Amino acid sequence: MTDGKWTAVLSPGASAAALARIASAARPHRVPHRVRPDLAGGGAGLALAFHWLDRGLPGRGWDAFAQGYLSAAIRGYQRLGASPGLFGGAAGLAFAAWSVSHDGSAPGCSALHDRVVREAFARARELGDGPPPPARAVDVVSGLTGAGAYLLCRSDEPRAADALRAVLTVLTRTGARTGTRRPGETSDPGLAHGLSGPLALLSLALGEGVAVPGQRRAVGRLADMLNACRTDDAWGPNWPGTANGHGGRTVRASWCRGSPGTARALWLAGAALGEKPLRDLAVRALKAVHLRPPGERRIDGDPGLCHGLAGLLQITSRFAHDTGDPALASAAGRLAAAPFPANAGPGFLDGAAGVVLAVLSAATDAEPEWDRALLLA
Repeated sequence: MTDGKWTAVLSPGASAAALARIASAARPHRVPHRVRPDLAGGGAGLALAFHWLDRGLPGRGWDAFAQGYLSAAIRGYQRLGASPGLFGGAAGLAFAAWSVSHDGSAPGCSALHDRVVREAFARARELGDGPPPPARAVDVVSGLTGAGAYLLCRSDEPRAADALRAVLTVLTRTGARTGTRRPGETSDPGLAHGLSGPLALLSLALGEGVAVPGQRRAVGRLADMLNACRTDDAWGPNWPGTANGHGGRTVRASWCRGSPGTARALWLAGAALGEKPLRDLAVRALKAVHLRPPGERRIDGDPGLCHGLAGLLQITSRFAHDTGDPALASAAGRLAAAPFPANAGPGFLDGAAGVVLAVLSAATDAEPEWDRALLLA
């Protein structure tokens, strides 16, 4: 593994070409007074994108757009309210506010932070002593794991640290059961809604020295469960999974449900436990994704972080940086040079904001701390 600071994984020429493309796509415009507050498709995601544009390409005025979209998103939240979730509600906006304002001091940040802490405590109490919760109650997108991703960023604040430990306690107790089937649910190893999400958070927290009793054992147990449910093919390790409501159809090789996200969770588990075989499995699984033809991985027509190319690019960049493997750096270069489809909206999960962030990660030396929202690092 490498231990140095983040550096671009693309060559200088490829970086210049990629940055020219995204700078043109993010051309100046007028920021609305009030926008939807959510991270997935609203102003919170756009604030993140412009903030990292400013970090990667400083001195071009992008930070004013970041601050503008953050303010507009907070005004939207104050008028419309939001759920407590990471991608649809308060936790995601709190994450963006903390990221953009550097210290959480922007107007409205304190109230957002307080709400996320309160909700995390309440949901942890509700889920901690009952039967195994449904997957959505503990997932990254709308459940406890997503709230934990934000709280881990704020773990130097005592109340946030206490709330995080409450979340970790629930995930430690129930994580091994989130892959069991309940009525109406199918097995999901994926990062967004399945086993890999709690595994990633538990592993990241363990790596940062935030632990509760049984957490290390839970990380190993969840990793073992993922290893047991993989379905290898001609190209290598694979977690094709199945999606609810799709008649058992295998899912895309994506961040949300497919092998790339699961591979990253296993890498984080291997790093937290000091287990090289887990890290090696994760690398082989990601390389297998790049070996599969487009018809097998089924993401090449989608630009987004959640279901498509930008998510695979971000995961590949993380692996290339962590391993120093030139084959993974080359794979990231091919993805960054690919013509991303132009039919995307502006959003973080499925649109232009996510594409811009993933390309910036590959092409600049600005560490992509934003991908904590995806539980990639």
